[in-house]
Amino acid sequence: MKLRARSFVAAAVRVLVPALVFCVVACVIVLGTDGPASAVEPPAPAPAMPSPAVKAEARERFDTGLHLFEKGENAGALAEFKRAYQLIPTPVVLYNMGLVYAAMNRPVDALDALTQFLIEPEGAGAEQKKHAEQVRAEQEKRIAQLVVLTDHPATVEVDGVEVGHTPLAKPIRVGSGSHVVAVEAPGFLGSRREVTLAGQLTETIAMSMQPTDTRMAQLVVTTALSGAEVVVNGKRVGATPLPASIAVPPGKVTVEIQRAGYLTASQTISLDEGARGEVKLTLEEDPAAPASVKGRLVVTASEAGAELSIDDGARRTLAGAITLPVGPHHVHLEKLGYEPVERSVEVVNGQDASLLVTLTPTSELAAQLAASRHSRKVVGWSLVVGGAAIAITGGVLAVLGNSALPGARADFKDKVTNHETTIGDPCFAGEPLGDFTGRGCDGVHSYWQGRIDSKTTERLVGILGGAAGLATAAVGTYLLSTEGAAPASGVSNVALWSDGGRAGGVVLGGRF
Repeated sequence: MKLRARSFVAAAVRVLVPALVFCVVACVIVLGTDGPASAVEPPAPAPAMPSPAVKAEARERFDTGLHLFEKGENAGALAEFKRAYQLIPTPVVLYNMGLVYAAMNRPVDALDALTQFLIEPEGAGAEQKKHAEQVRAEQEKRIAQLVVLTDHPATVEVDGVEVGHTPLAKPIRVGSGSHVVAVEAPGFLGSRREVTLAGQLTETIAMSMQPTDTRMAQLVVTTALSGAEVVVNGKRVGATPLPASIAVPPGKVTVEIQRAGYLTASQTISLDEGARGEVKLTLEEDPAAPASVKGRLVVTASEAGAELSIDDGARRTLAGAITLPVGPHHVHLEKLGYEPVERSVEVVNGQDASLLVTLTPTSELAAQLAASRHSRKVVGWSLVVGGAAIAITGGVLAVLGNSALPGARADFKDKVTNHETTIGDPCFAGEPLGDFTGRGCDGVHSYWQGRIDSKTTERLVGILGGAAGLATAAVGTYLLSTEGAAPASGVSNVALWSDGGRAGGVVLGGRF
């Protein structure tokens, strides 16, 4: 029995082992042809090169961003840089975006942009990398970590921007300073809190949410003045401009706005459930405010006659320093024929806040200025060339007249004054001077005197003509030298006129 079993096992081994080897080889062949190896995807094609049009737009956007950044228009510069990066994601654009974010007091965005730039700073120089690392380190010191805890899952907003949902996966990065944190959830009253955070620190705040059976009303509070505290029903809710509306219980709502150097403004409004109301308040300066809460603002415009308004107040003409309460202010500058300009400025006590504004002409005024500069150039060259010709002609006449005058005087003296006796000439028979009339010879005296007068007149005309030519050329030179400062507000003007025939001329006009 044992022998039979062993024989059976041996026979099975002799049959199964070759079959197993055949299966393994077959599997290897199958897997080598149709298995995972054949499923390997080909390498991804290289990204297509941008077209010349895309390159041109990216370059133009980049240059425009640099120009706006140099002028202090950071928001516009950021928009141009973002568009340039969308077209061609070049690291140097990230570098510039990081600098703009830093100038806009957005350290979190600045840190992210500069960090991404430093990972692969293609085409950047050593000095640029060094500066990026320096700015990145400065911005990192200004970033705080905020942990928000709620007793119910809620949407978290910081300064009106949604940043996540509780429970948060990680702390929220925010710039150091004051921020308004709001949490909202369906079926619960929204909650808001203002926090002040220092850089490189982590702070945790817990916000409770109360369930509600009624619909909250929404209140929008606006004012032209920035940095004013808003108090709703005795509770401070933030500073102007508020990033969003305020959820308040239905009924009477009292709103107050306060800022140092101004009189407190307040208003009461009644709101129904789910209603939306708006309160717009205007703050007036406190005449009894101490000097410690006041500073001065000096606004300089590139064009004379510009008018400005501060915090949507009455317009006034630019004239020296303006005393204002300390803090942020909004300046609106305008002038007929130029694009209006909006600027924000911070007034500090004991210092003069300076604001230099460059006004840009409208398209209509720019066309007028171009036409005026062209006329100015044509008239200027005409006066220079014409004046030079007149001056040269007058100089020649003056020289010729002056050189001939001594001879004319000598002839007069020889023929008349010395009474020379001329044989056969009855007019010069040794008679006393002045006896020509009686002898009918007065024409001889007039002839020689006329020669003197003619040369004297010729010299005088030459001198006057030369002076007039030089004056004309001087006017033309002045017009050419001031061509780049063409009239911007009717101060002066140059134009050509013609009646359609032979008559024409130059008109110079304006206010002086």
